[in-house]
Amino acid sequence: MDTLHKVLLHDEHMLLGAELALGSDGRHAPHSYAGVDERAAFHEGVALIDLSGLGSRLITGPTAPALASTVFAGRELAIGEVAPEVALTGDGNIASLALVARTGTEELACWDLAGRGDILSSWLAFVAGIEQRGARPFDGCEVEDASEALVPLLLWGPQASNVLSDYLGEQTVPGKGTVANRTLDRIGCLVATPDFGETPCHLVLVPPLYARVLWRSFLSFQSVSPVGMRALVREVASHYPFLAPAEGEDRLTATRQELAEHGLLRSEPTFIGARGLA
Repeated sequence: MDTLHKVLLHDEHMLLGAELALGSDGRHAPHSYAGVDERAAFHEGVALIDLSGLGSRLITGPTAPALASTVFAGRELAIGEVAPEVALTGDGNIASLALVARTGTEELACWDLAGRGDILSSWLAFVAGIEQRGARPFDGCEVEDASEALVPLLLWGPQASNVLSDYLGEQTVPGKGTVANRTLDRIGCLVATPDFGETPCHLVLVPPLYARVLWRSFLSFQSVSPVGMRALVREVASHYPFLAPAEGEDRLTATRQELAEHGLLRSEPTFIGARGLA
């Protein structure tokens, strides 16, 4: 296996008995873990997932907010906000369901949660490079791989907030729908709290130098179990049933009403795919 195609925490995953598979961003990442009840982790304890193999993208530049607003169909995020967002292709099909965070005036980050990181990355790059009548509406916008700049570790389960709080001291857990700087045992991280209903969920973005330390530290909690990409995609699909493709099909579709009911659709049809929705 080519080292260049391993996730940073590859050796940690192998020590835990992970079955590896090629993730949707082209890296070999944990598909599942032997002997781990991954479903129970989500619903009884805490699932710990390394998102590096699913695709992380950083969108920067003066036109970054405009690009994100064009690609993602949900509400436009203010600085410091995070939310699940759906990206549609021109015909209204689903390219991906991503976690999107507005981390600055000219900066957003997104992480694929549907096992379609390759599609999302290609779609973002394509739209960023669109040219109309000799002009590029998103000129100056860069779409880059962000998985090696900050390692994305997801904590999801009933005990997730309790585990995170143990590292924060007098700091508070970021509220639902927000992203903020936090220090975890003297390690500066970004922490996002997406809203996936009643079950707590926190994305911890860790400097690569400290990723192994925090990964092992999280797993020292009896309630925390490592979970692979397969179980994560299934859990996300349990919240958004339209992410499960019909038998024999790779294409994902949803109606306008379905997307609206899940809070994934803004009223203004200013995003790609709006006209293709039924």
